[in-house]
Amino acid sequence: MLDKRLNPEEAKKVQESKWYPKYHVAPPVGWLNDPNGFSYYKGEYHIFYQYHPYSVNWGPMHWGHSTSKDLCHWEHQPIAITPGAFSEGHEWYDWDGCFSGCGYEFEGKLWLMYTSQRFNGPGGVNSSAENPSGYNPSGSAGGGNVTERQCFAYSEDGINFTKYEKNPVIDIPNDHPIIANIDFRDPKIWDHNGKYYCVIGNRIRDRSRTQIVLFESENFFDWTFKSVVAISNPDYSEGTMWECPGFAHFGDKYVMIISPQHVPYKGYMFHNIHQAGYMVGNLDYDQGVFYRGDFFTFDHGFDFYATTMMKNPEGRYFIIAWMAAWQSPFPEQADGWATMLTIPRELQLREDGRVYTIPPKELECMRGEGVHFKDLALDKETQLDGVKGTCGELLFDVDVNASGNNFEFDLFSSDKEKTAVKYYLEDGQPVIELNRDQTIEGGKGVRKVILQPFGDIIRFRIFLDKSAIEIFINDGSEVMSTRVYPQEESQNIVFIPQAEKFVIKSLDWYEF
Repeated sequence: MLDKRLNPEEAKKVQESKWYPKYHVAPPVGWLNDPNGFSYYKGEYHIFYQYHPYSVNWGPMHWGHSTSKDLCHWEHQPIAITPGAFSEGHEWYDWDGCFSGCGYEFEGKLWLMYTSQRFNGPGGVNSSAENPSGYNPSGSAGGGNVTERQCFAYSEDGINFTKYEKNPVIDIPNDHPIIANIDFRDPKIWDHNGKYYCVIGNRIRDRSRTQIVLFESENFFDWTFKSVVAISNPDYSEGTMWECPGFAHFGDKYVMIISPQHVPYKGYMFHNIHQAGYMVGNLDYDQGVFYRGDFFTFDHGFDFYATTMMKNPEGRYFIIAWMAAWQSPFPEQADGWATMLTIPRELQLREDGRVYTIPPKELECMRGEGVHFKDLALDKETQLDGVKGTCGELLFDVDVNASGNNFEFDLFSSDKEKTAVKYYLEDGQPVIELNRDQTIEGGKGVRKVILQPFGDIIRFRIFLDKSAIEIFINDGSEVMSTRVYPQEESQNIVFIPQAEKFVIKSLDWYEF
């Protein structure tokens, strides 16, 4: 099929629509979900994503592609990987979609390892040439008649990709004693001491637990199963399926990132259908075992899933996630596109044993002169001069004790709607509440997070981008993200004391 992005009028209309972001990665047209292949190659950052260019709904998965030199300004590139053509009978392994995976530079080429999907047997979507797309509206990646394998595509210029002639490179037989070849996806490659390693998300054969399986290779192309590197508890308390695994190395500790599905909620935590987060521990390469701690989420908001990670040439780890959730509505579909990715976030393992995620320093390149305030003591609802808009960065420090441990600020606000952020004490604990019940379009609801111990000051760093809010609290100790769909007039940023004063020590606003 023709790539719709070749129609400049359609693409222009989509990218000028009211909720289309300025600096977040979004599809040029059509549907986007999980980010893939986050990597650095030939002086540019590359982010790929699950992509269906032919409608605004999920469909046969392609790999969309964007590049950036600075993590701020992203450029659309041609589709990197497309499913095989059933009608032509080749690339049989991915007729039903090219699913998530990773990017890795090897011998001067950018290699993408991805999960191929093929439905099999009666009811398989490729049972006739009348359905060459492979789309099965009633099927899913976890369906019993699907096989998932791991495949390669490579490029010498970072733009044009060719599927590896010996695909699939990891193919599990139906009778494997440990690994099921359904729910077997999302490979992530790294190297250590002259050997290549790859982790893949999986469910055990009786589907009662989920596991991360480890493969190794001496030459990058021939992969051997080594071990189950991590496995969930048997009571589903850690989810039914761990997707999008990866390892980051900090000193003598490793951080495993995963995206668990269907984790039962606990207090304020895990209220979305799926989560994305991490475990800290020690990785034993000889035994192929990760001795891990508990799972913690990266983001406490509404819209954050399917984290992908990369290590840049400076040795810094970045993540990007899908800024959406399967339970959310997507009003932007009416404008010809659906969903976006988060901004990149840098991972830091701090002395308290927790992983903080912060906006990387590169994002400061978007700042202009800005508007700045010092030592504000607000005694009524206030809109500060020059602090207004739907696209920018807001930084401010609040003296919580002087503010009576109770305050609110509203984003995308008008006399018709608002997205409210509130701070208060609940059962003696400091809570941030993200509330979108008073918005007009999109999802409703409340998310809360209990703050980790801090002094008298709460630091906020907030990114707004047309229909996106990302709130970093206390230098990335906690983060809350959401999509919202403001009306055109909803551009105000309002500060509301809930006690005698709302005391802000400093405030900076940069409109992008």
